[in-house]
Amino acid sequence: MEMNLGYGAEAGTRPVMVSGVYRSGTTFLSAMLGAHSELKASSSTIKFLRFCLGRYGSMHDEDNRKRLVSETHRRVQVRWGLSLDEEKVLAAAARHKNVTYAVLYDLMMRSMLLDGQKTATRWVEKLAVQWEDIPLFLEMFPNGSVVHIYRDPRDVAASYKTMTFEPGNTFLDSAFNFRGAMETIELLQKKYSKRLMVVKAEEIAQQPEIVAQAICKFLGLNYERSMIDASRLHTEGEDWASNTSFGEKHEKLPDGKARWPEHLTRAEVIFIEMITQPYLARLGYESSGFMPNRDDWENIYHYIDEPFLDARFKKWLQQGKGSQGYRTDPYTHEMKIVFPERY
Repeated sequence: MEMNLGYGAEAGTRPVMVSGVYRSGTTFLSAMLGAHSELKASSSTIKFLRFCLGRYGSMHDEDNRKRLVSETHRRVQVRWGLSLDEEKVLAAAARHKNVTYAVLYDLMMRSMLLDGQKTATRWVEKLAVQWEDIPLFLEMFPNGSVVHIYRDPRDVAASYKTMTFEPGNTFLDSAFNFRGAMETIELLQKKYSKRLMVVKAEEIAQQPEIVAQAICKFLGLNYERSMIDASRLHTEGEDWASNTSFGEKHEKLPDGKARWPEHLTRAEVIFIEMITQPYLARLGYESSGFMPNRDDWENIYHYIDEPFLDARFKKWLQQGKGSQGYRTDPYTHEMKIVFPERY
C-alpha cells in the first residue's frame, strides 16, 4: 500500500472506485451505481491505476502526456469501442498549473463518460483486484470514495472455475485473493472509515433496495429506484447482464443463490474453507462441515503441486497472509491484444 509518490491530488472532483475480487459482483455493483442520475460508471475500461499510473514518466512533460492519452484511447477503443477526445484532454491538462497523474486520470474519465464536461455528475471506475491501491486512489482524490464488494469465496471459485482461460486449478487462487482482500480491507476501514464502504454481494441480492439506499447515504446522494431496476443498470465497458458464469443473460437482479455445492468438489470446498478462515465465519458464511478424509488430503496435495498455487500456499502457511493478483499479468495480457506489434 504505497503512498502517493508524487502522483498529485485533484480535490475538485468526487469519483467513486468500485473494488473487489473477480467474480464477486463488481460489474453488477458498478452498473447499479451507473443507474443513478448523478453517477456515470465504467467497468474495466481505462483502469488507470493498473495501466497508466507511474508508467509514463513525469506528467509535466507534454510528450509523456500525449503518449499516455493516445495509448489509453487506443486501448478503450480496441477493447470496448469507447472514445476519448485526445485534443481536448491534452488542452485541458495544459491549462493546469501543475499537471499530475491525478489530473490526467480525472480528465480522461470525464472525456470518456461525461463528454469532458465539468459537471456535478460523478464518474465511477471498477478496478477489480486492486484493493491494495485504495489508499492511492483516495490520496489522488481527497473527495473520492470507494465501495468494496465481497462474496462467498466458494461461489467466487465456482464462478471462476467455469469462466476463465487460466490453466489447471488456478480458480482456487480465489481463496488467497479473498483472504488478501479481507486482510487489507480490515486495515483500511480503520483509516478511511468515512470514505470506504464494504458491501456483501448476498445482501444486495436479498435486500437490494436497503443496500442501495445505504450506498446512496454513504455517497451523499438521494436514493433513486432506478438502481434496482435491472433494465436501467448500466456501465460503459463490460455488460453486467451477460457477465455471468451460470445460465443466460440476466433479465432481473441476481438471485444470490449459492452455486458452489453443485460446482465444487469436496476437496475444493475444504481447501477454500481452510485458506479463508477465520474470515469466512467472521463474515457470516457457514462452513460446509466437511472433514477431510485421506482422498481429500491427496487431492489438496495435488492442487499445490503446481508452482503458482504452491507459492500462494507457502506464503499463507509461512506468513499467514493472502494475496492480490491474477496468475496471468493483466497488463501484459491486454497490451498484447491492443499493441500486438510490440510483442
